[in-house]
Amino acid sequence: MDIILYLQNLGDWPAPVMQFFTFLGFEEFYLLVMPAIYWCFDTVMGARLAIMLAITTSVNAVLKVAFHSPRPFWVSDKVRALSSDPFFGLPSGHAQNAVSLWGTWAFSMKRRWVWIIAIAAAFMIGLSRLYLGMHFPIDVLVGWLVGAILLWMFLRLEAPIMKWINGQSVTAQLITFALISTSILLIGNLTLWGLKDWQLPVEWVQTATQAGSPPEPFGRGAITTAAAIFFGLGSGLILIHQQGGFDPKGALWKRLVRYLVGMMGTLALWAGLKAIFPAGEEFIPQAFRFIRYGLIGFWVAAGAPMIFRWLNLTDPATHQSPE
Repeated sequence: MDIILYLQNLGDWPAPVMQFFTFLGFEEFYLLVMPAIYWCFDTVMGARLAIMLAITTSVNAVLKVAFHSPRPFWVSDKVRALSSDPFFGLPSGHAQNAVSLWGTWAFSMKRRWVWIIAIAAAFMIGLSRLYLGMHFPIDVLVGWLVGAILLWMFLRLEAPIMKWINGQSVTAQLITFALISTSILLIGNLTLWGLKDWQLPVEWVQTATQAGSPPEPFGRGAITTAAAIFFGLGSGLILIHQQGGFDPKGALWKRLVRYLVGMMGTLALWAGLKAIFPAGEEFIPQAFRFIRYGLIGFWVAAGAPMIFRWLNLTDPATHQSPE
């Protein structure tokens, strides 16, 4: 707590810088950037980052519930909540995503300057969460540690797993992604069920509400979203691979049009289906949420690239498969 208060007592001048770096750790930032990489620059890297995002988001959602640890502004009215997040604090999703995703990018690029940027970004994203009052130092440290473990496992296991998957039939590949997605749902919901008799301390609720960010840490949305995107991405990658992939390169105007068309489709699925699908924590609303985000994942991986082909925005002679 002393570290957080020291940082906040520096004044308001660091706030814009910290808000910028914390934005670099939001899932929304990755969902804006990763499609651009996949559609316009490097299909393989974009696919790797997207799968890693689904993995790290799933793990973080489960661990937050398992630890059910408060955020600083839940337990002390001296801490200003300069951002908002209704979920539990440990581990920091921003710190975890920063190491796992920026680390994946650095390993893919294999360049010193990229490593410098990735390490600096991970550090500043973690520091920003302290200044903004969103996390304790232990939350950030554990987030960095979990992110590093996931990155190490991903780099170690990616090649043999992909070799095995590519050796299976399309049906077996789809079943594999469906089983992984189902496992994410089961583990996440079982973890939530384990807290069915645990009550959120009234003091946490009161203090957080006074800070302007009331806690709502028992939602299933994050788990459902991660599982759905994982299955949608996986099935889409299988389909586009079967069709020979697509070429992310080309004239600058083609890349810009691809991104605009692709993001318009993404927004239509995200906002359009949100407007007509039911909301809530019950089974049926969560099932519709799974459909919605599964379609978004499939659109990014396969739907948009097929539209790009139809619009002659790709070169079929030089397709790059996200193998």
